[in-house]
Amino acid sequence: MNTHPNQSRDALPPDEVMLEPAGQFAADLRNLRSAVHRAADRQTAQPVPFGWLKAAKRRQRTSQHRVVLAWSLATACAALFCIGSLPLLRHAAPPAAEQKVIDVQPVVIDDTALLEQIDNTVSESVPSSLAPLDSLDNWSSTTSTNTESSLNAPEKKNVAQ
Repeated sequence: MNTHPNQSRDALPPDEVMLEPAGQFAADLRNLRSAVHRAADRQTAQPVPFGWLKAAKRRQRTSQHRVVLAWSLATACAALFCIGSLPLLRHAAPPAAEQKVIDVQPVVIDDTALLEQIDNTVSESVPSSLAPLDSLDNWSSTTSTNTESSLNAPEKKNVAQ
């Protein structure tokens, strides 16, 4: 029944021989091995049919050709659509109307008053918003008697009345 002798059993060292299955399980395992070897021998003895491979390659090529054809057709349709719409786009633009040229004369503004106001503002040693801080600086530089008298002086408030 077993046409292939168990060559691995003879090559095993003595301690691994003890690990081999025994009893009914060993017999079932040998039967399984022999069935697998017979099936493998039978399959390798038959010629491999290549007809299915040719048919599969042909189907794959035709599907690829269809995809290429579909994309090229879509591209050609898009190009024809763009070329066909060019004359419509040219006529869609309204003709440019002649625009009247309006002669605008420049308005002369006298800037002397503004320049005088800027000169006065720039020439001030301390701006009006910082004047209270300037008086504080004067307090620290004067003697203590002047400081006491200036502290009792009424304070000027920058409030619109």
